[in-house]
Amino acid sequence: MKIRDRLSLQFTLIFAILLFVVLASIYISTEKNRKSAFYQRLHDRALNIAELFLAEDNLSSEKFSEVQKKYPLYLPEEVVAIYDDKDNPVFIKQNTYHWPANIIDQVRTRKSIQYSTVKTQVAGIYYADNSGNFAVLISAEDKYGYIRMKQLFWAMTLTFFISLFIMFFLGRLFARIALSPITRVINEVKIIRSTSLNKRLPTKVSKDEINELVVTFNNLLEHLEQSFEAQKSFVNNASHELRTPLTSIIGDIEVTFLSERTNDEYKDTLQRVLIEMEKLNELINSLFELAQANIDVNEFEEIRMDELIWQVKDEWMHKVAGSNIELNYNLPQDPQKFTIIGNRYLLYIALGNIVKNAIKFSDNKTVTCSIHCEGNNTIISIKDRGIGIPREDISKIFQPFYRGTNSTGYNGIGIGLSLTEKIFRLHDISIHVNPDYTNGTEFIITIPVINGEK
Repeated sequence: MKIRDRLSLQFTLIFAILLFVVLASIYISTEKNRKSAFYQRLHDRALNIAELFLAEDNLSSEKFSEVQKKYPLYLPEEVVAIYDDKDNPVFIKQNTYHWPANIIDQVRTRKSIQYSTVKTQVAGIYYADNSGNFAVLISAEDKYGYIRMKQLFWAMTLTFFISLFIMFFLGRLFARIALSPITRVINEVKIIRSTSLNKRLPTKVSKDEINELVVTFNNLLEHLEQSFEAQKSFVNNASHELRTPLTSIIGDIEVTFLSERTNDEYKDTLQRVLIEMEKLNELINSLFELAQANIDVNEFEEIRMDELIWQVKDEWMHKVAGSNIELNYNLPQDPQKFTIIGNRYLLYIALGNIVKNAIKFSDNKTVTCSIHCEGNNTIISIKDRGIGIPREDISKIFQPFYRGTNSTGYNGIGIGLSLTEKIFRLHDISIHVNPDYTNGTEFIITIPVINGEK
């Protein structure tokens, strides 16, 4: 069901409930007033009859004349009886109905009673006279009142359904008007394709929910456009990086096949091919590690950061001859304060990439790694004394395949820091660069300690 129809039905349902409560309250109140008014008429009629038969000698001629004028004004289906102290009917000829003795006793005890049967209402009064004490009982049917209540019931029923019908279509109209901005947004979104992610939805000055939705969607489009551009750039760069060693290998082999070569020349060719193949292998491994960074969080485990940084240091000191890595620990006794939840393999790669670059670009000068705790964070600092990072390159070093302008003459393909940044983002780890521009670089890694699941 569409939101417009659902809103219309909900609006109609709420209105129906409110209207039903109002109409029911009016009907119940009117019925209560009808009964009360008819009981009053019964009491007045009973008093009139008692005065007519019992109070002639106690009333003035004018007053008794008024009583006589009222007497013929009988009620529909009227039944009247006057009982003496011995429950015998007097003055009025007894019809086929005789009130029960308990009802007559109630009149004497309570002086006045009233109650209802299926069709009639009954009233009784106790009348004390100089000729004796009498119980006057009268019953009648409020036919005209019932007719008016029936007319009121059908008028209210008709009003109820006509009002619901009108409110349903008014609700649809208001829902359409209220949802028209969303309909416009939907129509504008439908025309956006992967080739037109530069388009944006028009925004307004107002700060309503629809405008917030449009702004949020525009931000999403901005991120998608950047992602598509980054992916396009990545594919182009990856293609270029893969093509370069392959072209060099193919060229060397084709030139070698043009004529007979000496053994030394064949060895030179194979050596160049081997170098290019190692570059190609490094590139493929880097691309594989980049793909592995999308690992599922279910593979996370508890990791002590002091042990991990020691493993990274030990690995690269064995890999790079002549390298010197200095480790400084300033940690509390409780290992939980520097234990995090993460993927050991990915974090090992991320830290290893930074340490590898620090060794490579500092020409085997001492690399200092420090680890300490600040509040709920573990801080790792990796500082080298190398060539530094030019100011204009700081904002680009985490882009895939980007290499600094001063990195000429150093091996590499520009994936390491991009992969590191992606792995850190997966673990909610932040990385900050403190460059000396000309005399080394320091990477500050802030790792939130997670006590529980990631």
